[in-house]
Amino acid sequence: MAGGLVIRDAGASELSPEAAAMKNVSNTVAGLGLAADPSAVAAATANRSGARSSRDLARDAKTLIVSASIAGNDTAAEAKAKADQAAAEKAAQAKAKAEAAAKAKAEAKRRAIALAHRWVMPLSGYTLTSGFGFRWGKMHPAQDLACPVGTPVHALSSGKVIFAGWSNEGYGYMVKIQYWDGTVSWMAHNSRLLVSLGDRVVPGQTVSYSGSTGNSTGPHVHLEIHPGDGSAVAPRTWLAKRGVQL
Repeated sequence: MAGGLVIRDAGASELSPEAAAMKNVSNTVAGLGLAADPSAVAAATANRSGARSSRDLARDAKTLIVSASIAGNDTAAEAKAKADQAAAEKAAQAKAKAEAAAKAKAEAKRRAIALAHRWVMPLSGYTLTSGFGFRWGKMHPAQDLACPVGTPVHALSSGKVIFAGWSNEGYGYMVKIQYWDGTVSWMAHNSRLLVSLGDRVVPGQTVSYSGSTGNSTGPHVHLEIHPGDGSAVAPRTWLAKRGVQL
């Protein structure tokens, strides 16, 4: 009191020890960025009315901080575990997708190779005449297939044309094809050729039309088979082993 006037403190009233302790607890929890355990907060609030000692208040504050810290750590651990699980599932899905794509690619490649390496008939609508063996006192290294002039003659499998033209050895217009396994076929006495030296062919592709050119007694296809581009073998036996029945 000064000059008959009562002077009051303009600032906030002083907090009780219990209230100050609770305020410190709240500030500490907030500083940690954690949510306080509701049960611990309730217990600490109830204790204010009991005018407990500063030691009790400190213990309550520590309990509250530890509870909040544990709760925060549990939440972070759960979030990390979920993130790790999601990442693992995503990686597993990506791996499964990659494996499926690789398997499909390998299967497609296998089918393409099988398709390219298949063996087919040299022509259709024919009659077997002179076969592989001795004929008229000399070796006939082929199988003759009698057919009308102009019958399409096909490549037996995939390969490369190594000769296409007129033969001076009596074969007339002839096509030689070396296939993917090294075997060479000779198709002779054609009336017309549809391929040239170096051309690539696929199974069943028409390479010529049958005829009776060269030393021939009638329209037919003279078919020789030379494994590894070596000596001729019986065409019917060789093709039968590859699923082609002449």
